[in-house]
Formats: sequence, structure tokens, C-alpha cells
Amino acid sequence: MGPISTARPSNKPGRPRVLIAGAGVAGLEALLALRALAGDRVEITIVAPELKFLNRAMSVDQPFKPRRGHGIRLEELFAEFDARWVRADLDRIVHGHREAITRDGTSLSYDSLVVALGAHPEQWLSRPSSHRGGSHVLTYTGARDNPGVAQLLEGVKDGAVNRLAFVKPPGPSWPLPLYDLALMTAAESATPASSQVELSLVTPEEEPLGIFGNVASAEIRRLLKESGVTLHSASYGEPVRPGWLEISPGNRGIEVDGVVTEPRLAGPRIRGLPCDRDGFVHTDAHGRVPALERVYAAGDATTFPVKHGGLAAQQADAVAEAISASAGIEIDPQPLRPVLRGVLLTGGPPRYLRSDISGALGDDSTISGEALWWPPNKLAGRYLGPYLSSQVGEATDVMPQNVAGIPIETALDSDARDARPVLADLNDTNVTRRDA
Repeated sequence: MGPISTARPSNKPGRPRVLIAGAGVAGLEALLALRALAGDRVEITIVAPELKFLNRAMSVDQPFKPRRGHGIRLEELFAEFDARWVRADLDRIVHGHREAITRDGTSLSYDSLVVALGAHPEQWLSRPSSHRGGSHVLTYTGARDNPGVAQLLEGVKDGAVNRLAFVKPPGPSWPLPLYDLALMTAAESATPASSQVELSLVTPEEEPLGIFGNVASAEIRRLLKESGVTLHSASYGEPVRPGWLEISPGNRGIEVDGVVTEPRLAGPRIRGLPCDRDGFVHTDAHGRVPALERVYAAGDATTFPVKHGGLAAQQADAVAEAISASAGIEIDPQPLRPVLRGVLLTGGPPRYLRSDISGALGDDSTISGEALWWPPNKLAGRYLGPYLSSQVGEATDVMPQNVAGIPIETALDSDARDARPVLADLNDTNVTRRDA
């Protein structure tokens, strides 16, 4: 992976205008990738209301290891990468005129549009409340809910919470944070200062984190069992009366003092942008929106079934390559080949999970106690991951000494087989893998 170009563009006339809607993972990855690939050959505008980018994936452990959450000031990032910033919400697209209209009525013209607005959380319980049926119910969306997690942990420690369930909702969501929370809570409750607590994890998945493949899933099942977390797979849970979580199918149930769940996700539903019944945008393998010329979408806003920051970054890279090629850059734009990477927090050594879910390699499921990519954080984006680590210093203390500063996977979307010699040099005994 080469360095990210930060050369400031000259005022060249006629440069293609790229408008990126959204400043989450997909939006920022698209910006950094375009600057790396196209340099000053394109003019970039970002429309987004946020002041800061907060890496939500890295905030899940804050209630267990209190530390200040790091955020990146977007104004400074956009200035560094020579992007015009319009601080507003996108309202609609008038594609016939290649204009995007913000909610305050500002009209933004574009030659290429990248929709990277992410997904919106939706309450899936029938009655949105922090307390339902007499049991504390916490819907975890990220850092803003960490005080609620900390409160539950205090309840575990003082004996007020003895039965806690982690419940994945039906429909689109990303379940890894629930596994993080369950395993870290188990580790916390195993200390002498904490009472014994009954922990359960209820998920519609056939196997725990089955998207990562059979080998990783089997190891996660073992970790849950050894940590004392009872797994209810292929199941749905809902708190229906005081202190009771109903589990279906099978007319089962368990007593609970608290429930931690996640929101269900829905697409952005932008006027003028075709979407499915849940608001998600259809794209092809290059991120192009069918029937709309030079309109692209990336990340959780798309119909891609797995909602995950690393995959959002890979989609954004495919879009950036397609746009760069259309701007005259000599590049052969590659279609998305999704490789799923996740860091499972356990309250002890983390586990690194990797799986090529494109189907090209069959089940190449990998789980390891050693980092499988660099930087080894939860956000494995080709450009955004290293940039964030350089800004906040993440991961610099756990660099394997025998790697000598070389990225573990030099190209994050490279064929897994190309990376295996490097992985073997790291510590082959710590890697569990089944080759296709």
C-alpha cells in the first residue's frame, strides 16, 4: 500500500466534480482513496452535518477500560485532503440536472455523486423505552450508550443484575458488538469483586458469527461456553413481561434482570434515489446505482447484506477506482471482492477474524490471537484505517516485533493466498485456518 497523496490541487479548470454525501467510514474512505488515486485531477465536495468523526467500532470497550474517546475534527481532515465541506443534510437528488439539494435548500452540482450516508437505527421493540416489562433494556448504538453499559456493569458488581441477556434483533444489523459486550461482561463478572451473573446471548444466526465461516464460528462457540455465556442460536428473543425474555421458536424463555440489544438498520431513503422497501440502495460490483449515470453508493446505505465498517471501506475503494478511471487515471477499476475482518474483544487477548465472503476461496475462515492485518484495529480500511491510527496513535503498542514495520496484509483486498506466507512468518501456531 503506497502513501496517501495529500498534494493540494491547483485551480485547474474543468476538473470533474465529485460530491460525496456522508462523512462516515464509506464517505471518508472514498475521499482518501480518491486523493490517493486521482490526486488533484478531481474536485471533491463533502456534504455532511457532523463536526467530528467518531470511530464507533473502537468505543465498545470504553465502559470496561475507561478512556477518553478519540474523534477526528472533520474540518481539519477536509482541509488536509483539499475537500470543500458543506455542513448540511442531503434532502434529495435531481439527477436530470446532476444536482443534490440539501435540507436548507442549497443546490450542489456534481459530475459524479457518491452516496455514503450509512444506515439509520430503528427501534425494533414494540415499545421504545429504556425499561420494558420491568427489566432494564439497553439498545446499544455506540459510544453514546456506554454510560448505560457502565450502569449495567455496576449492577452486576453490586448484585442488582444477576441475569443479563444480549439479544440480536431480527433484520439487518451487525452483531459483533453484542459478542464483545457479552464476553467482556463475562470477564468482568469473573473477578472477585463481582457477583456471579447468568449471561445469555440470543441470536437468529445459525452459528455464532457464522458470517466469518465454520472455523471461526466453532472457536467463538467454544469461547462463549468457556466464559459462561449460554448461547441460543437460531433464536429470537423479546422481553414480554417483567423479568422474562421470551425465546422463539419453541415457546422457551429465561428470567432476566437486563437486556442489551441493538437497533435494526434501515436505509437513508433519499428522494430521487431508487431504493428497496427498507430504504437501501441497489448497486453493482463497482458501486454504481443502476439507471443513474455516474451515481454511486457505498457502505451501509447499500443493499449489501452485511453492514460492517471494513466492508463499507472496501465498497468505497471500488467506487473511488471507478471514478478515477472515468477521470482519465490509468487504472483498471476492480469490482468489490468482500473480505470480512473483525476484532472480537474478550476481556482478555482479542481474537482476529478474517473471511473472504466473495465465495472465490470457499470457506477460508481464519481466527487468530495475532493480528491478521495492519493496523490491527476494528476499522480495517485501506486508507482510513492507517490514517486514523496515525492521528490517534491506535495499535502502535501491539505491533508484532518480527514484522519490522511491514503491513501484515500489504493490500487489504489482496488474494488471501498472497498474504499467507507473511501470516505464517508471524506465528503459525496461533492461526487456525481451513483452506479451500
